Amino acid sequence: MSKIFKQEPVLLHKTGPQVMQEINACIGCNECLLACPALAEPITIDRLNHETIAGAISPAVARFARTCYQCGACVSPCPVGLHRDAMMMWLKVRLIRDDWRG
Repeated sequence: MSKIFKQEPVLLHKTGPQVMQEINACIGCNECLLACPALAEPITIDRLNHETIAGAISPAVARFARTCYQCGACVSPCPVGLHRDAMMMWLKVRLIRDDWRG
């Protein structure tokens, strides 16, 4: 017997427009990535920002998102006061949805 799963809405602490606003406010300094203990391979902040909100998610960015454990180390070094943790959560949800759709 197969179960049919109903996809429930995901509640995040930042809305899509808020995440977009934060990404647009990013100055590209890379301080968030330099502080991240989960980043195992080089990724540019521009690539991460773009793939967080649109288009295909590359294998490197997907691996990074999956290893991110939401520790918040990326938040305090941001000179603009952005919440990379919220942006990463948005990216994680995109990955889950892509996996769900197959």
